[in-house]
Amino acid sequence: MNMKDSERAHRIAVTGIGVLCALGNEPQIVFERMFASETGIGTVTRFKTDALLSSLAGQLDEAWRDAALANTAEQSMDWCARYAIAAAKQALHSSGLAIVQGDAAAQADVVNAVNAVNAVNAVNAVNVAATAAVLQIPASRIGLSLGTCNGGILSLEQQWDLSALDEENTANYPFYQQGDDTARLLGVQGPVATLNTACAASGNAIGYASDMIRWGYADVMLAGGSDPLSHSVYAGFNVLRALNPLLSSPFGSRFGLNLGEGAAFVVLERLDAAVQRGATIYAELCAYGLSNDAHHMTAPHPEGAGMQRAVDMALSLAQVAKQDIEYVNAHGTGTQANDRAEISGLKRSFGEQLTIPVSSSKAYFGHSLGTAAALELVTSLYAIKQGYVPATLHFDTPREGCEEADIIQHSMRPMRPKYIVSNNAAFGGHNVSLVLRTDLSEAATPHRESLAEHAKRRVVITGLGAVGGGQIHKGGIVNWLAEQASSKASGVSSFSLKEYDKSKYERRMNQLSQNTIGAALAALEDAQITEVEKEELGFIFGTARGSTDSISQYLESVFVKGPEYASSIYFPHTVINSIAGQTAEKLKLLGFNSSFSTGGNEGLTAALYAAGKIRERTLSSCLIGAGDECSALSRDIDRAKGLQASRFRMVEGSVCMVLCDREQAVQRQSSIYAELSGFGTAFGTAANSPQQEATLCRAVADALNEAGIGMAQLDLILLNTVGRPGETEGERRALSSMAAVDQMPPILSFNEYAGFGESYSSMLHLAAAAELVSGVAASEMASGAYAQLGVPQQTAQLQHVLAVSSTVNGSYSAAVVSAWND
Repeated sequence: MNMKDSERAHRIAVTGIGVLCALGNEPQIVFERMFASETGIGTVTRFKTDALLSSLAGQLDEAWRDAALANTAEQSMDWCARYAIAAAKQALHSSGLAIVQGDAAAQADVVNAVNAVNAVNAVNAVNVAATAAVLQIPASRIGLSLGTCNGGILSLEQQWDLSALDEENTANYPFYQQGDDTARLLGVQGPVATLNTACAASGNAIGYASDMIRWGYADVMLAGGSDPLSHSVYAGFNVLRALNPLLSSPFGSRFGLNLGEGAAFVVLERLDAAVQRGATIYAELCAYGLSNDAHHMTAPHPEGAGMQRAVDMALSLAQVAKQDIEYVNAHGTGTQANDRAEISGLKRSFGEQLTIPVSSSKAYFGHSLGTAAALELVTSLYAIKQGYVPATLHFDTPREGCEEADIIQHSMRPMRPKYIVSNNAAFGGHNVSLVLRTDLSEAATPHRESLAEHAKRRVVITGLGAVGGGQIHKGGIVNWLAEQASSKASGVSSFSLKEYDKSKYERRMNQLSQNTIGAALAALEDAQITEVEKEELGFIFGTARGSTDSISQYLESVFVKGPEYASSIYFPHTVINSIAGQTAEKLKLLGFNSSFSTGGNEGLTAALYAAGKIRERTLSSCLIGAGDECSALSRDIDRAKGLQASRFRMVEGSVCMVLCDREQAVQRQSSIYAELSGFGTAFGTAANSPQQEATLCRAVADALNEAGIGMAQLDLILLNTVGRPGETEGERRALSSMAAVDQMPPILSFNEYAGFGESYSSMLHLAAAAELVSGVAASEMASGAYAQLGVPQQTAQLQHVLAVSSTVNGSYSAAVVSAWND
């Protein structure tokens, strides 16, 4: 490898892989069976399929599964987390890295060393320290992103009765719990997020992980996906008539898919660090692209327009010419709608002749849903190392629209492609495309900007919208909070999108979708975003649980009536990216689209993600949002998570805001609320302990460091706290320990007035911070209008407000919101 250090800097290498699927429980076994053109798809034995269209799936061999999981997880975890742990441990082991916990002082020394030098030298410093400690990485410098389609749904299936849910299993259900459990067991303490863009989720997770490294929030990331085979999910695809009773034939004459299961992970790190330590490098992750079809909840755009946009974005960001792509690993589910549309999208990107070799790996191990992107990438990269690319098994004759494509058929093709594209699509219209370079013998792909260049670009907030307590707000959020301080609303929203804007409503639309679309409309109007601008607008949405009402309606149809009577109406909403997908469809948001879950700091995580994409100029503006919904199922989850002991009432609602590149905002003469000047994020799971307080301090310190200020320069701290006994007191104690008494700003929590929603409250506090540093708020504060909220009466405009948000599992994010000064 003859690249210079300067060429390797700020590039991302894949240095570890792990896999668990129907073909095997480690990469070599899976490759050998793929090379022999074997399929892992067979008769389902986990549940009865007699009354369904198909009895086939890519099910893990029980002996392999037991061996892989024997020493990897606590028995109480959901299978989704247990699968993820098995694959992630494999990937970490194959990378030659190990996570070191150490004591707080030792970790602080490493972190301080990182902060003391420039971006390139920082990674070198960490890895020099790591080499001395046998390739050990400080826990605070490694993160994890997990993609999953259905989260802990088996924890609800195990009970098969929503009227009598127990707390232990129900606590394992939430989507974010899968990523959190995986990170906790592995000892990860850096950025942790669970991506839920359905069948594109693990591709999104891998892209997100690369961002966390390039933006300096982590040195190493574990990224992948996990989804176990589910009876209720199988029933859902059955009612949509998407299953194939025979072995699936992607791009071939037999329509329908075979479901699969499993987990797959990669280890990502900076290319310069990987080269320095002599790591095995499977590929360079050059870039990724996301998009939304904005067309239909379960069917792709018929011309593949969304997939085309994702591919084109990835190629543009990678600065790789289309003619340099030598292989495409396609989504290729085998369904009638998907395959033709996907080939059409590829033709739109690469030309009508589509001479690039294409294959779908799903006939080997089934469609593993949220795992699919990671599983297909890992197995492709391992095969390419051996000099082959995967084939499309069971292919007979091409279906209409696929005749001209170069489909790799039946057996692996001997190839060592230099650049590859890996694509996946999903319910909700989400698409992901990854561009990777597998031959690193020549000069690297063109320069990606340095961390210093990235930090110079400034991000401002230009629009705010919220739906809460049955009301919709275009800005004016702090005034609404002041009104809430003197009232006692129930917290259950009765907002009607049908009454507000009938054109955006559809029959049986769940409350969370209505609230989110309403909040998005208000934020877009507040920011004066035009219809033309919406086409390029990004959209990032966070929700801890999605529409729990729709999920419970669907599960009731399966549990009570039987799997053969599963509801086709509610099934698409069991994937929680359906909220983002429906919002994108109604508002025609076609650009960069993502959906995720963290269990409490979704608002700040969405802001961090969007601000990073704007800073690096992937986006010029982005709509972000977060929301929650109350239902009988949500109340069961509340009890399982101990939220019934919170000092705050549980509420539902959605908040959205528009972020914009400063230069563009000034050019279009936008009204600017505030600037987002710094972020920090840290993972921890030790509630009410010194470790939890240390986690909070790390997140805050990182945010202040990025903003270039200290605690003494803060005017106010807004704390979004869960509010269980002892938590708020510990958080206040931790924050107070970071500054002298006479330099400590007031700490306020608006949950006392607005109630608490895991995702909603995080974004609500961020929006309030933006308003409080705006020029408009200065006159209100001078008059004492916000005194009942605890906001000090003063004549000077606030300059810096710190927003801090906690998750139900003890993680924290922080953001510095600063006054806009030309």
